[in-house]
Amino acid sequence: MDEKKSAVLGTQSASKILRLLKIVAAHHAQGIRLKELIEASRIDKSTAHRLLACLLEEGFVERVGESKVYRLGIEPLQWGFSSAGMDALSERFRPMLMRLARISNDAVFLMVRSGDHVVCLSRVEGDHTTRAYVVEVGMRRLLGASAAGIAIMAQLPESEVDAMLQRHEAEYARQRVTIAELRGQVSRARSAGYSETRNVRIDADGVGCAFALTENYWAGISIAVAKHRSTPERLKELATLLLKEVAQVQAA
Repeated sequence: MDEKKSAVLGTQSASKILRLLKIVAAHHAQGIRLKELIEASRIDKSTAHRLLACLLEEGFVERVGESKVYRLGIEPLQWGFSSAGMDALSERFRPMLMRLARISNDAVFLMVRSGDHVVCLSRVEGDHTTRAYVVEVGMRRLLGASAAGIAIMAQLPESEVDAMLQRHEAEYARQRVTIAELRGQVSRARSAGYSETRNVRIDADGVGCAFALTENYWAGISIAVAKHRSTPERLKELATLLLKEVAQVQAA
């Protein structure tokens, strides 16, 4: 295949993917059935299946349960393709975050996974929030750079975690964190059911718990604790509180 023909085919595929994504976005609130999506896109069935599989894998669309109904995934919601969907997700968990912030008096964060990173969707401050630990809404961080991210990594297959850590070894090194340290944190989180980070580089420690938003997407809630208020007993207490809240989410 010559270069010109390859470029044309690539452009056609990109056009079809964007067409599918636009249709799914237009029907995000209620979702759209596979048959209706194929009809609306005017893309042949086999090609539509292949392109949808790619969008699913990359987090741009998600399937509702075991049904054949599709809607936007986490990735485009983060990009602002559907601010209503992103706001709905933040509002859904805001009462929990406010409750945790009120009880702990510390900063509480809602994070969602985006590939090898987490993105902060919501944040609620307590009376004793430390200013040394500032994570703004919309900020993207490596999974291993936050308590919520470590908790999410603990839910993933070990092979996936290893590959992820290797991909970003240089970036973690710049943050003065070793792969061995991160593997240890993930291992402890797997055993405990929650993550615990004691960062000597900033004036805050943290605890985090992860839960599944859908079959393919993970979120995490974390609490950042100022160093002068952090003790092993307090972190354990906050972790127990987080586990209780997450259990209620999963039971809903």
